[in-house]
Amino acid sequence: MSAVGRFFVGITLWIAGAGAVFAAAGEPGRGVVRFDRAVIVDPVGFEAPMAALTMFVPHGWQTEGGVLWGREYLCTNGYNFNWTATSPDGSSRMSILPQQKWESNNYGAAASTPGCVSAPYTTTQAYLAAVVQLWHPGAQLLDYRRRPDLETQFASYNSATPTAMGEMRTWVESGELLFTFNDHGRAMRGSVAASVVFSLMRTNTGTGMGVMDALSATAFPAFGVTAPADQLDLKFFEALRRTIKTNPQWEQRLAHHNMAIARVALEENAKRAAMMAKSNDEIARIREQAWDSYQESADRRAREFGELIKGVETYSDTQAPGGTVELSHNYDNAWRLNDGSYVLSNDASFEPWRDLGVEGHRLEAAP
Repeated sequence: MSAVGRFFVGITLWIAGAGAVFAAAGEPGRGVVRFDRAVIVDPVGFEAPMAALTMFVPHGWQTEGGVLWGREYLCTNGYNFNWTATSPDGSSRMSILPQQKWESNNYGAAASTPGCVSAPYTTTQAYLAAVVQLWHPGAQLLDYRRRPDLETQFASYNSATPTAMGEMRTWVESGELLFTFNDHGRAMRGSVAASVVFSLMRTNTGTGMGVMDALSATAFPAFGVTAPADQLDLKFFEALRRTIKTNPQWEQRLAHHNMAIARVALEENAKRAAMMAKSNDEIARIREQAWDSYQESADRRAREFGELIKGVETYSDTQAPGGTVELSHNYDNAWRLNDGSYVLSNDASFEPWRDLGVEGHRLEAAP
């Protein structure tokens, strides 16, 4: 099942049964609700129009929108969602809102993915607050809660991978926001829920630039509902949300489309990775030259280092000038890494490649 499909299956809301059961047009009697089948259509994505999603809506509700394709959706692989069902009197709505992608960083770079934007949202709560303001400008936020039930559906995205100069971490955060707004003098309430996959690339440059963080985020289509404040029954809307199903044929076609996009992205990432590796090698060479050029002698470096830390241990290091290096005696273990740096640790099980992603060898105390 696709990420979109997983988001719409089994969603539960934290307000259960508030108010009376929502009355639909043509309701035959108290406590009885009549439903119609609705089809959310992808009209132009493939050779012919296809059903993308199906669900039940209250009888008499009008639907519009569906799956949209266009260059303006380049950031989300060329397509997006925008669908709404509206009650006969126009007072209540439920919507599938567009998915979003964005990037942010701490060094002022523009978004690197074509069509994507830079945005400051580092949490799902911040993202949903922006969604609400775009959907209903001026709305007041009432309550937010994390949605661990949704997060479990995307647990496969969670990962942490050390890199040679930092780490890459991906995590899922799902949440739901309750809000209120005024519609031509009538008090309204609404709820919107979404799941967001965040990916952080953290790089310790070892230069004056310090730690560089690059964050990217993908928000799956949000599901929102609004109704007069005294008629918003979220338990009722939950039951409707549970009926959303993805058409397997459309899902398969979309998966092939996304895989083709991903292959192109992987090729571009490989090119960027090769360029970065070459740049890192050059930085390491420059740093090694600078160290050798601007230090007067191995003896003076050792003496000044020892004076600075006020207590040293001398280790044998065939790669150091003079064959020895003085390091702090406050640690039981010393390592020299292949990039020329040193690591001190009291952890006897420390392994440079496993823990830092850099090869190295343990130093022995000089006789």
